[in-house]
Amino acid sequence: MKRAFVVCVLTCLFLAAGAALAADAAPKHGLMIVDSAWVKAMLANDAAACGALYADDAVLVLPGMGAIKGGKAIAEAYAGWLKDVKVTEAAVMDTHYRSSGHVSAGWGAFKITTVPKAGGAPTTEIGTWCAVAAQQKDGSWKYVSDHASDDPPPAKK
Repeated sequence: MKRAFVVCVLTCLFLAAGAALAADAAPKHGLMIVDSAWVKAMLANDAAACGALYADDAVLVLPGMGAIKGGKAIAEAYAGWLKDVKVTEAAVMDTHYRSSGHVSAGWGAFKITTVPKAGGAPTTEIGTWCAVAAQQKDGSWKYVSDHASDDPPPAKK
């Protein structure tokens, strides 16, 4: 009887430890989840997947453009851009995240390389971003505010 009890206790501890390790492996910030999905969607050149990462009332500001307001308009902007270029590289780097409850914010750097579908040389944009994601009623995370700006060109020597 004692042996069965010890086996049961050890099994419970093992299962609890496994659950704790799995929880530690999961992203702790909702924005990390959205950023990871954004990189994947960009590399797949999937405008619909990019657009689906934004809440209905989201705001997106891209380099050299004014604010794009609303999930539908953001999805259309991605579709319009990706019809003309192929993304060959997309990354977020030097990321910093802060979260509380159902809101997650972050900032960092980005790098995107595209090639015109009509032919031509690749273009690489490097810049800075900051974003806020909110957890939706269904438990998913979506961007509610996303801002990116190109870094200035290096100074000439």
